[in-house]
Amino acid sequence: MRANTLKTGLFVSLFLLVTTLFAQGSRCADIRPFCAGNEELVFENSNRLNSEVVAGESGPDYGCVEFPRYPSWFYLQIEDSGDLEFLISQSENEDGSGEALDVDFVIWGPFNASEDYCNNELLSEKNHVDCSYSEDAVEVAAINNAKKGEVYVFLLTNYSELPGFINLKQTNNGSNAGSTNCAILNGILGADKVVCGENETILNAEEQGAISYQWFVFDENNDDFVQLEAENKAQLKVTVSGTYRVLIQNADGDNTIEDNVEVAFYDRPVIKQPVEAIFVCEQDSLIDLTIKQTELLSLNASPEFYKVEYFETEEGALNNNKIPDPENYSVSRETILARIVNLESGCISDIAAIHLDIRTLPEAPLEENYRICVDAYGLFNDELVLGKDFGKSYEYSWYNGEELISSEYDLYLYEESANPNYTLVLTEKFTGCEVRFSTTVSYVSEPNSVKVDILKGDFENSWTVEINASRNIGHSSEFEYSLDNGAYTSDPVFRNIQRGVHELQIREAGGCGGVVVKEFTVVGYDFFFTPNGDGYNDRWSVTQDADYKVLKIRVFDRNGVFLKNIDPDGEGWDGLMNGKLLPEDDYWFNLEYVNFKTSSRHNFSAHFSLIK
Repeated sequence: MRANTLKTGLFVSLFLLVTTLFAQGSRCADIRPFCAGNEELVFENSNRLNSEVVAGESGPDYGCVEFPRYPSWFYLQIEDSGDLEFLISQSENEDGSGEALDVDFVIWGPFNASEDYCNNELLSEKNHVDCSYSEDAVEVAAINNAKKGEVYVFLLTNYSELPGFINLKQTNNGSNAGSTNCAILNGILGADKVVCGENETILNAEEQGAISYQWFVFDENNDDFVQLEAENKAQLKVTVSGTYRVLIQNADGDNTIEDNVEVAFYDRPVIKQPVEAIFVCEQDSLIDLTIKQTELLSLNASPEFYKVEYFETEEGALNNNKIPDPENYSVSRETILARIVNLESGCISDIAAIHLDIRTLPEAPLEENYRICVDAYGLFNDELVLGKDFGKSYEYSWYNGEELISSEYDLYLYEESANPNYTLVLTEKFTGCEVRFSTTVSYVSEPNSVKVDILKGDFENSWTVEINASRNIGHSSEFEYSLDNGAYTSDPVFRNIQRGVHELQIREAGGCGGVVVKEFTVVGYDFFFTPNGDGYNDRWSVTQDADYKVLKIRVFDRNGVFLKNIDPDGEGWDGLMNGKLLPEDDYWFNLEYVNFKTSSRHNFSAHFSLIK
């Protein structure tokens, strides 16, 4: 810890724990440290009477502060991680009384302790933390989720341009509240020094009007400072970590400046190089860069005291433009840069390059769908071979649905499966990258059965024939139809068919299997009759034909009750039953006929209407 005291010219007021400063950095090059602690920082603002710096210097991105009038620059360092909230106010008088004056602010960060905070690339839009450009004299600034050792830069502005005082204090102190590092408050020697990877550093206490310098180092054995007798110049070369003190005597002999500074030498973290590549599977949009963290830190003892930062470019590393979420990095390039930061000192390592080896896996060896012809037993007409040999660097896993069925590069199929979906999982052995290819096997075959429905046609003495060819279960067969050796068609309905014997041919549209031939007979019969004695349609009859001979006709009511036999060669039926006309209704008939072409006997049933 460093304590510094300005023996003359500095007035320290312990009243209300308020520290008053009478100067402030109006340019970033003159930036001053700020420590919140339990105190308030009260300082005279920059205004048109005491400052020639009317506006913020060019270069930094001031965010919402459109015109940064009469700026004051400060920085703070985080001591304890957490959230910080600050109350910023500006008034005419030091005690907060008088006219309230408009104050604005912008905060940048987080930065490492070893970085140049006034670098314009760092004071950029991407590093904005909070900002306000309201007309209020009281503002609230917030830094959320701050981490130990991080540095944040404050710019406070005096929009009113009037003389006054700015009050800055931390207001939150709950369980999740962070705190600031008061050790950075500096005197003539500046802030405590962290020296990274060097063997020496120079302390400069040069003061205008000084006539003598005395240097001391703190001796832990004696618990006191010990004078370095030979050191009496303004500068001191330091090669050992410790707490150093300077006493400066001014010309009048009454003014003595005393200041302490702590110097700590650290080795720079060592990052392992070269780093093994990260294999990136081409179908992965996000990868975890931190899987290399253990390897990167392997040359450092106690890796828990370090963190690894990742960058896309060298410029990004220079400007501390870190990859915000390295555990979910969206791959956009083939090389990523990494460096190690010592959490205690802020010292950083060299930059290491991590190659992202984007693996290009084979293209799909499968078609989207395979149309396979199978026989009545479910066996393929031709064996189906799926897959391709991509070499021994791959593992092959074939699945039928969810069931693993093979680990060979090729899959032989010769019979249909209840699940027609097949998936190949192709895995690159030394990277673990995998890609999936899926296909569906569509089974086709001859019709399972064929039914011919003979319906009343659109015209007298014509019929409509409707073919119902059923598929085998699980098959996607499509059929084509030909009637009496005519052209094949996908339409299963034939119209204006005359009575007689007809031949139907059915085939699978893709040529699977043979042609199914079915013969059927259209028997001519009256669809209705009107037995009212007017001489028109008084009798119902069945028509004989040269292709067939009707042998027997039986008539039933709608309930299937037999009514009577009709002579196929007679005049037909007059609708009478035991001398009485039956009621108006639908009646069914069954007839037996012989096919002259084949000399075979057949039965045919249909219905007709009795209309009064």
